[in-house]
Amino acid sequence: MKKTVIWIVIAILLVIIVGIGILVFKDFKQEDILRQEMLEFENLTRAENIDLDQIDQRIRELKTTGDYGVLEKAMKEYLSDVVNVSVNISNILNDEKIVNALTPENYTEDGPDFVETKQFLEQSKNNLEKYKNEVLELLTNEKAMSYIENKNLDEYYIDLYKEIALSEDTALDENNKEIEESLNEATQVLDIETQVINFLSENKGKWEIQGENIVFSDESLSDQYNEYISQLK
Repeated sequence: MKKTVIWIVIAILLVIIVGIGILVFKDFKQEDILRQEMLEFENLTRAENIDLDQIDQRIRELKTTGDYGVLEKAMKEYLSDVVNVSVNISNILNDEKIVNALTPENYTEDGPDFVETKQFLEQSKNNLEKYKNEVLELLTNEKAMSYIENKNLDEYYIDLYKEIALSEDTALDENNKEIEESLNEATQVLDIETQVINFLSENKGKWEIQGENIVFSDESLSDQYNEYISQLK
C-alpha cells in the first residue's frame, strides 16, 4: 500500500515536472517568436520607402500570446509612433516647395509679395519644430518605458522590453544629440530662405528675373542677396 502511494506521488511529481518543462519550453518559444517578430518589424521601419499601411497591419497582428503578447503590442506601438513622427519630419524636409522656394520660377510665380511662400515656410518651420520635440521625447528611456506602464508584468518581461526596445543610455543620448543638431540645421535653412523671401518682398520693384538669373537695380542689394544665398552652400 505504501509503495502504491509512493508511486502515485512520484507520478504526480513527474507530471508536474514535465508540465513545468513544457511551460518553460513554451516561454522560450514565445520569446524567440517575439524577438524574430520585432527584428522583422524593425526591418520594415528601416526600409528605403516605408509602407505605413504595412506597419499598421503588422502592429495589429500579434504573433505572441499572454504576457509576451502584451510586451509585443507595447513595443510595436512605441516603434510605430517613432516611425510616424520620423515620416512627418521626412515629408517636410523632402517637400519640393522648400527646394524650389529660391528659384527664378517661384520668384516669378509668387513674387514680389510672396504671400504663399511666406506662409509655407512659416508653417514648415512650426511643424518641424513640433515634430523635432516629439521625436526627441520619444527617444528618451522615460518615454519609451511609458508604453509598458500599468501592464502588471513581471520584472522579467520589463527587462526583456528594455533589452529589445531600448538602446544603451549613452548611445541614446548621442543619437538624440545628432538628431537634434541635424534638425536644427534644417530649421536654419528655413530661416535663411525666409530671410531671402522677406528681403525680396521688402525690395520689390528693385529686382527682376532675366532668364535664369535675378538682377538687382542696385549692386548693394545684389551683394546682400548673394550673402544670404552663400549661407545655404
